[in-house]
Amino acid sequence: MKLLEYLFRGTGIVASIGLFFLGIAVGAYALISSVELIQDIVFLSATKEKLIYQTMEIMDLILLGFSIFIASIGIYELFVQPLKNFPAWIQVLDLDTLKGMLIKVVIVVMGISFMGKVVTWDGEQDLMSFGIAVAAVIFALSYFLNVKIKVQKKE
Repeated sequence: MKLLEYLFRGTGIVASIGLFFLGIAVGAYALISSVELIQDIVFLSATKEKLIYQTMEIMDLILLGFSIFIASIGIYELFVQPLKNFPAWIQVLDLDTLKGMLIKVVIVVMGISFMGKVVTWDGEQDLMSFGIAVAAVIFALSYFLNVKIKVQKKE
């Protein structure tokens, strides 16, 4: 039984460390993209559309990086041990809490991605189909969260 516990903890540590470094890599990519965009702004080589789209893309990357960090912390707390001195909003007590946190971030990321497409729409792409697909996924995820909250309140 002790072996199984060590296996779960070891797996949690490896997954948590892997996600942590992935979050750092995504953050570094966002930072590099930010520096490139700032250079384009300073040298007046960025069009308005490019500026808006790349800003949305960078915001998307930053949110993705933070969601990866949240997943890293959540997996560590679930499989290894709870972390002390962390704010209450980031404490993960069970898998449903972690899923809820990640779903909320995914909804925001999808909204930002869609907004970026709208801002740079050239009139040729089928934006309506893309928008309907994004809206359907956001609706499904929101419904899932709403049902989970109602079930938790009844318990």
